[in-house]
Order: sequence, then C-alpha cells, then structure tokens
Amino acid sequence: MQVERSWIVSIGVFLAVLLATVRGGGAHAQVVCPPNVSVEQKAAAPNEWSVDYSKTPAALSSATIFEGAPEEQASLKYDDERTTKNEIIQKWELPASDRGYWIVCGYTNTTAQLRRKLTNDIRACEVILEKGVTFGDGSAVVKRAECTSTAASHQAAH
Repeated sequence: MQVERSWIVSIGVFLAVLLATVRGGGAHAQVVCPPNVSVEQKAAAPNEWSVDYSKTPAALSSATIFEGAPEEQASLKYDDERTTKNEIIQKWELPASDRGYWIVCGYTNTTAQLRRKLTNDIRACEVILEKGVTFGDGSAVVKRAECTSTAASHQAAH
C-alpha cells in the first residue's frame, strides 16, 4: 500500500510539474522545482546492526542556479534578496549565455537532487524561503523555486 501511494504521489508531482511547465499554452516557459521527490534507498548494515528507514518525506530544501552544467561548479548568487514578514525572496536575472543555465533542486532527508537545463528563453529565477523555519537537519524550507521566460517576467512586472 505504501509503495502504491508513493508511486501515485510521484505521478502526481510529475503531472503538476508538466502542467506548470506548459501552462499558458506555450506563451512562456516556466520551470518549477517539484516540492517533494520519491527516493528509494538501500543500505547494508554491519554485524549486529539492522537497517531502518525514516518515513520523513524528501521535501524541497534548496535551489541552486548554475551558469553552465552543474559539474562545472559555476553556481550563481542571487541578484536581489528581499524579506517580508514570513518569507525571504531571492531573485536571479539570467542574461543570454552561450553556456546556458541549469537549476538543481535539493531535498532534505536525501542526497538525491533533481537537475534540469533551462531553455534559452528563461531569463529569471525566484526562490521563496519560509523565514525563520528550517528542517530538522538545519536546511531551509523552500516554499517555491521557479524560473520563467522573458514573457513571463514581463507579465509579472506589469
């Protein structure tokens, strides 16, 4: 039952990301980090030990923007950060680049990450963190991480 539920949640997350990506009939590109990721782990216990797995979900805890492939390690610092009562909002402006841009979504309770090359029309990324809230491991609680095209950036500005 748990495996079935996990599979259904994974399909739901995939469909939500797919819909968010093509939302607006292709009028603009949008990439959103999935809020959770399903991870299967396998560990081998040494003598006299047994393995147990946490039931805590792998929730979005970071988003890193790279110019060029992530293995080149050219992560970018946000261009703007503002704080509201409950949120910290970080924004990146992405001018045209021959190397292209990537987003890497990190999750708590796992070393697994999701990574995706951004299309050439993506021009801005925004990450919204819950202010003053962290997971048990100290990582941030990310409410939303998304990158949008020029058209979407201009629509948001008006």
